[in-house]
Amino acid sequence: MSQAMEYRRHRHPGLVTFQWTVEDADGEPELIAVGDCPVCTCKMTRSFGPVQPLIAKGGFLGRRQGPGTEPWTTTCRCESYHQPRPAGAHGCGALLTIAPPPSGLTGEN
Repeated sequence: MSQAMEYRRHRHPGLVTFQWTVEDADGEPELIAVGDCPVCTCKMTRSFGPVQPLIAKGGFLGRRQGPGTEPWTTTCRCESYHQPRPAGAHGCGALLTIAPPPSGLTGEN
């Protein structure tokens, strides 16, 4: 068993490469990124569904309409429990920048 890693919110420097797949979500494409968090080294999966919920203050500020060629951001979503993780949070708290999915996977140019 590996040593437990503390939960702490911070940005990971650099671009992380994950394996991308597309799954059907009620007739709409759902992008799935799978890889290892570079901070805690735990396996994680992050899905980006076809529907982007409104942000807390309303609207879709900074949200993308399509996959595009820009990097994606997410927090670590591993299943490990990192202390003292706040209720409702996921993973180790690291903010990751993920390389975009390959254009052939999404149909984007």
